[in-house]
Amino acid sequence: MNRRNVMAGMGAALLALGAGVWRFGMKHYPDTPYDDLLDQVQDREAAATLGETTRETAPGLAARLRAAKPLAVQAAADAGAGRTVEISGWVVPKSVADYAALARLNRPL
Repeated sequence: MNRRNVMAGMGAALLALGAGVWRFGMKHYPDTPYDDLLDQVQDREAAATLGETTRETAPGLAARLRAAKPLAVQAAADAGAGRTVEISGWVVPKSVADYAALARLNRPL
């Protein structure tokens, strides 16, 4: 066995490892019209569960969220200004509640 074969084998092994991590190590969600917003949410399932009690509609909510600052910035501003809501016993910034509602509305069936 020569060095070229060993290097090719190691490259193939690294490629297979990388593909496995990408496929099985990361969460993949079905495409939605609101992926530009929901990509800011770390765990859509948890957000959708949190948003179960909200009564928002997706088009108006999405337009409002697109016009606002990114989630991390808006959540910090909401918390600092006291704009919070209670959802199932949790007190969260209003923007977090809005993103949770959007995740619920776009939960795969």
